This record gives sequence, C-alpha cells and structure tokens, in this order.
Amino acid sequence: MAGQVSEKELEIVLMQAMIAAKNIRPQRDRLLQLRRRLEQLSLSPSDDDHAGKIKKLARDLFDVYYIGIEYGARTLFTCLKLAAQGGARLAVNFAFAAMPEKQLHDALVAQRLPARPTTQTEAFSRVEATFNAVKVLQDHHVPRCIEHLVGQRPPTVGERTKTDPSDKAQAAATAVDLAKARDYLDRAITLADLAVKHIDLAVVVISRFMDPKKVASLSEFTDSVAYISEDGPYPASD
Repeated sequence: MAGQVSEKELEIVLMQAMIAAKNIRPQRDRLLQLRRRLEQLSLSPSDDDHAGKIKKLARDLFDVYYIGIEYGARTLFTCLKLAAQGGARLAVNFAFAAMPEKQLHDALVAQRLPARPTTQTEAFSRVEATFNAVKVLQDHHVPRCIEHLVGQRPPTVGERTKTDPSDKAQAAATAVDLAKARDYLDRAITLADLAVKHIDLAVVVISRFMDPKKVASLSEFTDSVAYISEDGPYPASD
C-alpha cells in the first residue's frame, strides 16, 4: 500500500520509537525532580550554600538536556528518517520550521492531531510532534532556565564554545532570576510531558502493524539498550 512501511522495515522504525519513548520519559521525570529542587531553593534564599546549590541544579539541568534529551532527539530523527526511507508518507508541518522559538511552545501545545490515530501516517505525525517538542525544550526552554539560574546561557547542542579565557567576545551576563528560571522550566516540562504522550501513542499504533511476538521481543530488547542517563534511572527525589 502506498505510503505504508512494510512489516520488515517497520521493525527497525518501531525499535527507534521504543528507544525514544524509554529515553524521554525519565528525562521528563528528572525535569520534574529538578523543578522541586528549584522550588525548595526559592523558599530558602538564606541557605548557607544557596549559590552552590543553584550551580549544582544548573549543572544537573545541563546534563539532562545536553546529554539525556539529546539522545532522545537523535533517536526520534532516526526513526523519522528510516520511516521515510521505508516509504512512509510523512505529514510534515513546515510552518514549525519557520516559527520563532518563543511561539513554538504555544503552537505545539495547541497542535491538533487525531485523538485516536489509526494509520501509520497518523502515528508518524505523533513521532514528528514528539521531535518538535523535544527540540524546543532542548534548544530554548532549558538553556534559558539555566541562563537565569547562573547568569550565563550554556551552549546548545552542536554549538562550538570558546575555550580561551582571554577571549574578549564573551556573551553579556544575564541577571539571575529564579522566577524566570522556574517559568522556563515549567514550559520545558509541559513540552516534555506532551512528548511522552505523543511517543507513547505512536508506539502503540505502530505496534498494531506488526506481529505481537516481534513487538514483545523489541520491547524487551529496547529495555536493555535505551539510554537513560550516565547514572542509570533517575531517583524519585533527591
């Protein structure tokens, strides 16, 4: 059938979608955990090591988006690429590519997709929506959160950073503002939660086009290979 990936080729596509799903959920949970830490720090500004704890929080956020979420983003891209190579009809929304980052959050939250996808095309639209949500929180919201925590915006993934301390062309410092940091983190979590819902639904729908035994085998395999973090599963709390 035109626009539909064969079961043989769909297996590798589904594997990538499952790996992405098993990566993105713990990253979302970690962001929730870090938001709780930010809330606690906001309530105790007189803490003896308040500045040190803020820097530690920023470092942990950096690890989540620069390492953890980056893995998920690359896996989602691979999933879409393999689907296209397999003959999938992708309903790509080109408007998102031209939209400013500040508007993308609201656009992704308001995006209308079939509530109950039934076709491969509709399932891949969910994968695309997941990818867009992940990239916006990775490239915009979490870096801005870190910027307002420590006064300096961190590098984005793929950006070449200046390492010469004598370099005069340094970015201007940003005022530390925990309220603004919390706002950007809230937005990042909204998109992360949206991404989890999209990719989980995509996995369910794509699985319907494959033999249940193969799906079960893939699920077990991806449990062992999906990257979560350097330290393994994130704890529920610090």
